[in-house]
Amino acid sequence: MSNIENRIAIIVSEACGGNRSAFARRLGISAPYAAQLCAGQRLPSDRTISDICREFGVNETWLRSGAGEPFMPPSRSEEMGRLVKSLMADKPESFRSRLITALLRFDADGPEWQLLEDIYNSVAADVEKETDQ
Repeated sequence: MSNIENRIAIIVSEACGGNRSAFARRLGISAPYAAQLCAGQRLPSDRTISDICREFGVNETWLRSGAGEPFMPPSRSEEMGRLVKSLMADKPESFRSRLITALLRFDADGPEWQLLEDIYNSVAADVEKETDQ
């Protein structure tokens, strides 16, 4: 796919389930303008391209030229944010929820963190031994 409208259509499909109105709302553009972008009747402005990349995590080089991967890998903070969001949806009695609640009680400089790091390092070493065999 060499045309930008095809790449925009991919974003609409993957990020908005094919819903051009949802795509337009998230970008703060009109639905007719979004339809024109997808149909190749209008080229997106630099600002619209920037907004698409920011809002949907799109690789700008890919959007402009088709080179590279369509979506940028999520940053560590984005991954952590998604994890926290999923944990917040858990029932309070779930193990994950209880574990996070317990971790929140630890003093940031307390000895519990060193103990957890030691446990993690031990488990990681065991896993590495198993994969080497």
